[in-house]
Amino acid sequence: MENFSNYFGKNLQFLRKEKKLRQHQMLDCLGFSRTTWSNYEQCRTAPSLDGLIKIAKFFGVSLDELIAQDIEQKFKGKKHKAYAYNETVVMAEEPNMALDYIRSRLERLENEIDIIRSSQESSPF
Repeated sequence: MENFSNYFGKNLQFLRKEKKLRQHQMLDCLGFSRTTWSNYEQCRTAPSLDGLIKIAKFFGVSLDELIAQDIEQKFKGKKHKAYAYNETVVMAEEPNMALDYIRSRLERLENEIDIIRSSQESSPF
């Protein structure tokens, strides 16, 4: 995958960190597994064209920026303002993605509540 891009993996890491997300959170946001996202960041594998488009839309960058430019240098000293707007646009354009995200967050919260309840029930205090 070294030929894929000199910048792709570095850009993914930069954009994810700018958005203050961890790799495992990309599963919730874009539907990629943690392993898959890690492989993208390490340039071991590359997403399909649809995956690239989804990533570019989510982060508010062009495909050219994502693949062929050093985004960190481009935005050095500046905050990329397009994030919240573009995230909203992606969710509006792809309502199933927004619903899937909300469902996954609710499931995680329900699981956490169940864990807390079960620990409280088994606690002697």
